[in-house]
Amino acid sequence: MFTRLKQIFVIWLIKKVQKYGPHKVHVSGKTYKVSENVFNPKYYYTSEFMARHIKVTPGDTVLDMGTGSGIQAITAGRTAARVVAVDINPEAVRLAGKNVRDNGVENIVSVIEGDLFSSLSPQHKFSVILFTPPYLEGTPRSFFDNSLFDPQKELVRRFFREAKEYLDPDGYVQMIYSSIAGPEQVISIAGQFGWKHSIIAREKTFTEEFIIYKLTLN
Repeated sequence: MFTRLKQIFVIWLIKKVQKYGPHKVHVSGKTYKVSENVFNPKYYYTSEFMARHIKVTPGDTVLDMGTGSGIQAITAGRTAARVVAVDINPEAVRLAGKNVRDNGVENIVSVIEGDLFSSLSPQHKFSVILFTPPYLEGTPRSFFDNSLFDPQKELVRRFFREAKEYLDPDGYVQMIYSSIAGPEQVISIAGQFGWKHSIIAREKTFTEEFIIYKLTLN
């Protein structure tokens, strides 16, 4: 019950920030434009925390799954050889594309619309897949809700079932998840599809603890 109350509070807080917060923000020295319907990277701890722990090399090809404002793709794009950013929300795709251009990485980062891997060919292989999944329990009723709710963890189940077809043999997934949403259940789901995990980082906030995982297939 206490965990569910925390989730309700987090949902309320996010929707208030989305509605009344600024739609042009600065994070880690970069500027991002967002809207009420695109996740704001300034006021939610996940965005900056995840970006801070991205470690890619000049030879890496990176997939940013669920790009939102594009912060993870742009961060990776400062170093990686190529980045593909995917989002199901057309407004996120539009604004992420603008943020990519405004931050000068349009030659490295491409942004496409898709439902998980639906817009990619299995011929696309990535050395790093960045994944910031929704983790709250609820029913999505809008494009923005898709960034919040994953009922019965069906999205993460689909992700770990499909991601192995798009990962280089020595590649890995970097995923962030919340302590108020059953991270041990998500790790168990990943394990059912052959994924092994380690923890890259974890930090507590007022409402929850965020954990960044590294997941591999070998």
